[in-house]
Amino acid sequence: MPGLIHHRFIKHIARGPVIINILEVDTQRGFIVRPALAQPNTIWAKATLPQIVLREGAIAGVNANYFNNRGMPIGSLAIDREWITGPIMRRASVSINKEGKLSFARPSISGDLSVYKGENSYPFTAYFPSTSKTPQLTLKVDNINQPESLSPGGISFYNHWWQDKVNCGAGRSCVLVDGNGVVRLKVYTTDSAQPIQPTRTDYILSAMNDEKLQSVFVGDKVSISWYSYPDWSQAVHVVGGGPYLVSKSEIVLNDTAEGFTEKSGIRQIAPRTAIGMTSPGRLIFLTADGRRKDSVGLSLWELAALLKEIGVTEAINMDGG
Repeated sequence: MPGLIHHRFIKHIARGPVIINILEVDTQRGFIVRPALAQPNTIWAKATLPQIVLREGAIAGVNANYFNNRGMPIGSLAIDREWITGPIMRRASVSINKEGKLSFARPSISGDLSVYKGENSYPFTAYFPSTSKTPQLTLKVDNINQPESLSPGGISFYNHWWQDKVNCGAGRSCVLVDGNGVVRLKVYTTDSAQPIQPTRTDYILSAMNDEKLQSVFVGDKVSISWYSYPDWSQAVHVVGGGPYLVSKSEIVLNDTAEGFTEKSGIRQIAPRTAIGMTSPGRLIFLTADGRRKDSVGLSLWELAALLKEIGVTEAINMDGG
């Protein structure tokens, strides 16, 4: 098929053979490359890769984000311009814009939370100044639909994608913001535990101490302006993994810098999945089979070396399976 090339070969290393599959995709030929959830419209689900590929009617697919035991993606995930989960610990991710251009980076996202004070704190009668005016308070939001333990010192944002209760009170401060940007409820760390679940139109801001949200009250109006570094405002899709393997044709592997530990198992010999590119618009999906007699798997360093050897200029590791 023009613009789509599949390579399969066996790489022999000291421990034994490794079966390698590589799919080259020319994104300038009309092929659509996008992330897919395990189940539509929820992040709390699991499915096998063949099930997802069949449901999406795709030509091919590979593993992407890491996920927890309930199926929730860990790290960057954006589909059709909507950030579903945010990056964590600046782990490596890849973005795709509407022209099919790829960008690899270790992104971060933060939101400027602007707070506009009303004349009083009554939730339904407060008068709000125009949001074109200078906000009376600006705070930073640094976590999107990820466990708060990954941002213990910051403010976390949970919207309809979270689809689960946020356990407010009992050491966790929260505010509930409605679809008009009005704070309708505030729970303090000293309050009794109060689970709150965001609906389709509202969202929750939470922090592990009262100090972060101490000046935000019921009746205030708030807005969030999101920024990413690097600037991925034109990204249509983003998918995260890590660690970064190859950048500018050189191996840049540093799993510790991306928050991976020995306990994560990332340093073991294992099956591997990587996403990379050889030139702008030419995407590479690589898998290495492992934990089998006929294919023993690779270390991250071996994976990075292989990618460099075949001419990949940028690449990141993904969940290997």
